[in-house]
Amino acid sequence: LSSNMFSTGTFILFVLFAAMNYALKSEAKGNCSNDRTETVMEKLLTFVKEIKLISSGTDCRNNHQKPIAFYAQLTKQVTVSGSDTVVFDKVFTNTGDAYDSKTGIFRAPVKGLYYFDCTLMSIGTPLHLILMKNKIMLTRGHSFSNRDFGSISGTIELKMGDKVSIQHYSAARSEAIHGEYASFTGYLISIS
Repeated sequence: LSSNMFSTGTFILFVLFAAMNYALKSEAKGNCSNDRTETVMEKLLTFVKEIKLISSGTDCRNNHQKPIAFYAQLTKQVTVSGSDTVVFDKVFTNTGDAYDSKTGIFRAPVKGLYYFDCTLMSIGTPLHLILMKNKIMLTRGHSFSNRDFGSISGTIELKMGDKVSIQHYSAARSEAIHGEYASFTGYLISIS
């Protein structure tokens, strides 16, 4: 815990005990009812539980979670066939180092909800690409003709270590992707 959190917690407890002491002294001057003392103690315990609940929602580990995001682009025309993984080789952003520009694979460093998007442009023929999670096809995107744009996007729940990539649709023939007009991006929305 940080010293600020400790100091704030100590201060809150000091105020609570001072308030309880005042309430008990006020009680002693008048009616010394044990029921009243128990009610004050119950309220104090309930308040302490609420503080613990609130502080557990602001876990220090979450406050220091480094953002996870990447944005990569193709630098040259690429021909893909079979179930080739598209390797977006020029990385502009890779906060958290989860995207590998040598393999084209994003590996989730933490369990959470992620968003991915891919834009693509074909050259000469239609182009068929798919968004993959591990070895499962999630969705397809395509462009219909020469120099046509297409896109793929999805919001995906991932476990730590899950892999996400863009692959060529294996049922399609060999196709070309225009360099500099194709990109792949993804980021962590929330930890789960």
